[in-house]
Amino acid sequence: MREISLAVPRYRENTPPAYPSIARMRGYEGMVLLAAEIFTDGGVRSLKVKKSSGYEVLDRSAVKAVKTWKFEPGTRLGKPVSMWVDVPVKFILKDTEAM
Repeated sequence: MREISLAVPRYRENTPPAYPSIARMRGYEGMVLLAAEIFTDGGVRSLKVKKSSGYEVLDRSAVKAVKTWKFEPGTRLGKPVSMWVDVPVKFILKDTEAM
């Protein structure tokens, strides 16, 4: 039996998504679960909303941010490969931010 060595993509330091002002004013919070295809260079090739936050404005902000993120690509047998990974993005207001 042949053993396959597989490693999933890892996050690099990425800028968090902007908290939309309308969402902040209305007190919207939630988590968006995105499915991201990470290419061999660590860039995001495509994205899908796997689970919505319940607020389209937060979902859009998460997608816009993650499109620009960079990852350490996944590997198979030590070589970079494209693969899909789940990316959770949380939007949480601090007590001082909620109006």
